[in-house]
Amino acid sequence: MSLARVTHAEASLLTLARCAVGAGPTSELTRLLLVSVSPPAKLGPTSAGLLEETLARGVAHALLEAGGWTREVTGRLWDAPLPALRFTANVVRLLQWALKLPLAEPEVSRLELQGALTPAEEVFAALLLERARGTAAEATLMLQPELRRAPLVQLVHAASLGRVGPLEAKALTAQHLPFVRGLLDLLGDAWLSAEQLKPQLAQPKVLASVGRAQAAVAAAFLDVIEAAQARHLARFFVDAAAAWLASHQTAADLVQLDAEAPLRERGDARREAGALWRVVQRLEQWDQQHRATRFIDDGYDTAQALVKDWERLGPAGFRAAERLVAELEGLPT
Repeated sequence: MSLARVTHAEASLLTLARCAVGAGPTSELTRLLLVSVSPPAKLGPTSAGLLEETLARGVAHALLEAGGWTREVTGRLWDAPLPALRFTANVVRLLQWALKLPLAEPEVSRLELQGALTPAEEVFAALLLERARGTAAEATLMLQPELRRAPLVQLVHAASLGRVGPLEAKALTAQHLPFVRGLLDLLGDAWLSAEQLKPQLAQPKVLASVGRAQAAVAAAFLDVIEAAQARHLARFFVDAAAAWLASHQTAADLVQLDAEAPLRERGDARREAGALWRVVQRLEQWDQQHRATRFIDDGYDTAQALVKDWERLGPAGFRAAERLVAELEGLPT
């Protein structure tokens, strides 16, 4: 069998795509993002086929690895028909832009796409941003309006997007929900990381922006899954809260602001920092509804499965969330 032949520029684009979906080393992704690499003006038939295969296999594998393998209330990800993974020329535009510009530079030209990303493309974009986390390219990627308005990107990266500027939350659609199902583990890790990072955000305005972004994105998401009768998709909030509470207890573990900042700003930041814990309070209301569901009621089996699944947070975790919110809403010292 002969090896496929592509140009050097096409090879760089394919390598970046592979790295974004976790099929290549992070070091290579970082190199391609931080230096200027001439992208191909267009893809030949061979490279286009390879890119399509990389995206389809890579995103599908990522969805299985990032949460699809777990047995939820509705089973594993593959127990229900999945929507098609549809990719358009926007992925090529994203990769061309990322290759051409040294994304560590303070000012680069804006990413321009044609139309909205498909849900599968949003997963790819969210994975790219996740792989770029902690690199000098992260802020540039998080600032791109085309990525900031993608609902799945917002759900995974709400805190990081809020850290670089105000975020207008975009509600997911029913078409997004199977993809959320495949990202539950990644989402739990992302929201836990956001809580762990908050003590390092000493500037009140930055912390407040992070909290507001989280609150807006979470509220829109919870409304959608409640309407779709898909409350099991809130599992990642339970995961993040339970993991954080395993080693933290008080508001001092969450917020450590600059004592020289104005009192009003510090008070605002403390309140906004409690976004996840207000989500947990809403989940407690759902949990009480689940526990009150009678054997003869519709949805009894689902309700009992959710009670069991959320038990790792349970009454003690819900009480801890109430204490945290109360502390954060108190006057800063």
